[in-house]
Amino acid sequence: MKSTPSLEATLCQTSRREPLAVVDGLPGGGAELTPVQLRALAAGLLQIAADAEARPMGPKRYVSKRCAYPL
Repeated sequence: MKSTPSLEATLCQTSRREPLAVVDGLPGGGAELTPVQLRALAAGLLQIAADAEARPMGPKRYVSKRCAYPL
């Protein structure tokens, strides 16, 4: 059975307490993607950005959150 590709992201914050996402699973250089795959990648990245902005920033004990985003 073929696994569904996904992006994984750790939602965290910068030293200036601004949203930050560390994204794993992006295609490397020379990736060949169909239009459907490109749209799925774009949708996944937009969702990661929205989730990163929605997390509360601030306290020194900020807890990062690891999330999976199916493509």
